[in-house]
Amino acid sequence: PHAGKGSRARGRPAVRRGHGNTSRLPTAPASTWSTRAITIAGVVLPHRLYQFAFAHSGWRHACIVLSGESFQALASGLQEALWMAGGVPEEHRTDSLSAAFRNLNAQAAKDLTQRYEGLCTHYGMRASRNNPGASHENGAIESRQGTLKNHLDQALLLRGSRGFASLEEYRQFVSEVTVRLNARIAKAFAVERNALRALPQRRSGDYEELPARVSKFGTFNVRGVLYSVPSRLIG
Repeated sequence: PHAGKGSRARGRPAVRRGHGNTSRLPTAPASTWSTRAITIAGVVLPHRLYQFAFAHSGWRHACIVLSGESFQALASGLQEALWMAGGVPEEHRTDSLSAAFRNLNAQAAKDLTQRYEGLCTHYGMRASRNNPGASHENGAIESRQGTLKNHLDQALLLRGSRGFASLEEYRQFVSEVTVRLNARIAKAFAVERNALRALPQRRSGDYEELPARVSKFGTFNVRGVLYSVPSRLIG
C-alpha cells in the first residue's frame, strides 16, 4: 500500500491531503525473525512475525504467526492492525504474495489472490503488490522490518532469556516492544490517522473454508491433521 499523488522524499510515501482526505499504507510481509530460538515452556516455537506499518508516520503493528505465511495470517494481522489504528488507508501494498502461494497450484494461487483483493474491497482499500525482485519499492517498510527485529533482540537481551512460560506471555512481550516504538512517533501518527477512512461496520472473515468428509468413526482429516466431531455429523 502506498500513497497517492503528492510529494515524495527519499522514496517515502507522503500523506495526501485534499478530496477524500486519504493516505497510503504499505505493509511488510511475514518474515523469519532470528536464527536463535524462542521457547515456550522449554519447547522451541516455530513461528514468524507479521508486521504492518504506515510508511509516512512509521506506526506499526506486529503479531506472531504460527502457521507460516498464509492468507489467514495476512488477513488476521492486517485486520488487527486496521482496527487498532482506527482507520483505513486508500491503498494497501504487500509483496507479490508468493510466500503465501508456496506449494500451491496455479488455480489455488489465483483463488488466494481473489480472496486478498476481496479483503481489501471489504475495507475500501486498493490492493497493490510490489513487482517481483523490486523490494526497493517498499523500502520504507523493509527498513522498519529490520528496526523491529533489532528492538526485539535488544529487549530479549535486557530480559536475559529467550524463554517464555506461555505463548500469551510471548505475545505480550512483542506487543510491549511495538507499543514503545509507536510512542516515539505518536505526533506523526496523529496527523496520518486524521487522513484515514472510516472502518467498516464489521471485520471480514480471516478463516479458510475447506470441504471435509466425516468418517464412520466421527473423524475427518485436514492437511494431515485428524479431528473428531460429534457422531451426528457422520456422512
